[in-house]
Parts: sequence; structure tokens; C-alpha cells
Amino acid sequence: MSANSEVSADHVHGHFDGTLAPVAVVEQGEIFALQTVSLPTGDSELPPHVVDSLLVPVTGPVAVRGLQPGDVVRIEIVGIDIADRGAIVTMPGYGAFVPPLRPSYRVVPIRKERVHFDESITLPIDPMVGKLGVGVADGPPASSTVGLHGGNMDNKALRVGSVLYLPVFVDGALVFAGDLHARQGDGEVCLSAVEVAGKVTLRCRKASHNIPLGAPIVTSDGVVMTLGDGRSLDAAAEVALTAMLDLVVRAHNWPREKAAMFLSIAGDVGVCQLVNPRVGAKVSLPLEYFPPSFFE
Repeated sequence: MSANSEVSADHVHGHFDGTLAPVAVVEQGEIFALQTVSLPTGDSELPPHVVDSLLVPVTGPVAVRGLQPGDVVRIEIVGIDIADRGAIVTMPGYGAFVPPLRPSYRVVPIRKERVHFDESITLPIDPMVGKLGVGVADGPPASSTVGLHGGNMDNKALRVGSVLYLPVFVDGALVFAGDLHARQGDGEVCLSAVEVAGKVTLRCRKASHNIPLGAPIVTSDGVVMTLGDGRSLDAAAEVALTAMLDLVVRAHNWPREKAAMFLSIAGDVGVCQLVNPRVGAKVSLPLEYFPPSFFE
């Protein structure tokens, strides 16, 4: 596959399936793109039974030559191109609101780098990747779930210039991506963000160091994030905190207690999404507190 080649949105799947044959093979450091699909945007009032069946798949997989189980893959987001229309949905039984929201569907135009929510309110776009991950051969996770493989992280920091670190489970890593958002708030509280079709451009290679990976790690805008998931926000935060604690201990050779004290004064705990069956939390720490080459 040559530089800047694209995988079409014909190659979409409902799982991060590590048993699939790759649709493309790239060299480490080679730039490639995945076209992605999203919710339909041709009608502003879809029937409730259509809304109930909506699922956003992922495109792929792309194999990265030379990556093997036990490696850490460094996935850089080089570009995100989005369509000129997006959709926002609510569904009964989903979202963070009580009482439950009724089924509804809103199509929003995207013009001049702004989301036109209605006639009087527009917001700047902040494109991000909702689903990004690697293949798992044993019980491959659904595209709607999140875990150590990455998956449906819905972390709004996964924008252009960000880097995601994941463990490799199968030869070639088998990278999938999808579920682009024109913008999203922390929590994704109604169930969806501004869901858009488009294209995500990536560059992957083996990480130079075997950093401890108790959870996916993101570096973005001078910040390091560990991403946890669980059945509750408490459980998700525990995963993210433990992963960040391990990073700080490794980076400074500190006892766990000293590292925990440091996180209590320098770290921030936040929410990625709290509406899926497994919710997502993040712990953020400025990149300046790590050695210069720690995440290379």
C-alpha cells in the first residue's frame, strides 16, 4: 500500500476482529487513510424503530508490517476530514438523563467549520475519532465497546496530532477506526455526539519503549491521558488511575505512595463517556512530568 492510500468504507465491521484478513498492509511509519461511515443524514425525523437499530461500524483492518503480539503500537492521528452534515440521536434507555429521553433525531449542517445546531446557535467544529483500536482474536470486542484494545473510547482528545498507544494482540496489530464526530462534549451525555461520515488518516509504528499498558494511553496537546473503562464511573476511574500510577512509578522510579501523592496534586480525573454499557474515564497529567523520550 503506497503512502496516502485509502481503504474504502466498503470494508466495515461490527467487531475489532483479529481473525480477519487485512484489507491492506502498510509499512511502519507509512501514512494511510480509512474512509468511515456514520448515521444517515438524509432525513431529520427518522422513525423510532430505525433509531433503535443504529450501529456505527469500524473500517479496516489494516496490518502494520513487523508488529507482533507483545509490542506496543503507536497510532498517530494525522488528519480527520468530515462531511458537511452530521446527526445527533437520543434513544429511550440510553443517555445520562432521568427520566429517559424520547427517541429523536436531528440532522445538523456543518458550514465554514461550524456546526449549525439550530437557526440561532452554532459551535466550532472539533473533529475527533470515536472508535480506534486493534484486533483481538479471542472473543473479538464489538465496535460499540471499549477496553485495552481501544475501541469505542469516545475521548474528545483523539483529534489531529494526538497519539494513541495500545498493546498488540495479533500479527500486524490490525488497526480499525470509525465513528467520527464533528464535536463532542465530555460525557457524550445524550448518547451521541455530532456523528459524521468522513476519513481518518493515520500513521503507525512500534513504540520505542515498552511502556506499562494497563489501559490505553493518549498523548495530546502536551497532556498524557490514561483511559479506563468499567460498569461504573468509579470502576473506570480506578482503571485509569492505576494505569497512570504505573506510568509515574516507571518514569520516576518512585514508590507507589509517592506517585499517588503526586497524582493527587498534579493529575486530573475526567469523563470520556457515561452512556454506553461500559463507561469511560480518563486521568490526565502534563507531558512535562515525563522524561523527554518516554513516549517515543
